[in-house]
Amino acid sequence: MPFWVTLYIAFMVISLPVGVYMLRRLENDWLHPVGGLVSTLLSIAFIFAYWMPEAVPFTANSTILMYLFVLFWDFYTLLRVRTKLPEYLEMSGDSQLQPDSATWLFGILLMAPAYYFGALVCLRIITG
Repeated sequence: MPFWVTLYIAFMVISLPVGVYMLRRLENDWLHPVGGLVSTLLSIAFIFAYWMPEAVPFTANSTILMYLFVLFWDFYTLLRVRTKLPEYLEMSGDSQLQPDSATWLFGILLMAPAYYFGALVCLRIITG
């Protein structure tokens, strides 16, 4: 596994508690933080499954459902956070975190490697 992938996984693990805490505060329930936790752990598992398939042997078709869950949950959460975070932080109308700003693209780009490796793992399953 390349060094940058190890750093990426470390970044995901370090940011996990912050994300779970933030979702708990924004949504005031346990569904969203638990869903975020599961989504992030599955994303990490997809990265390991690509680079070390013997350690995380994703070989069943249910892996594709897990990948779809990760994509759905992350984009659903992004939409929820985009609308709730500026309101929660009581930000002004000219803030960089407004729902129509390009700042949110950064969040998607941060997850792009995990989505990419997840897609490659699913492709490996489909092609046999």
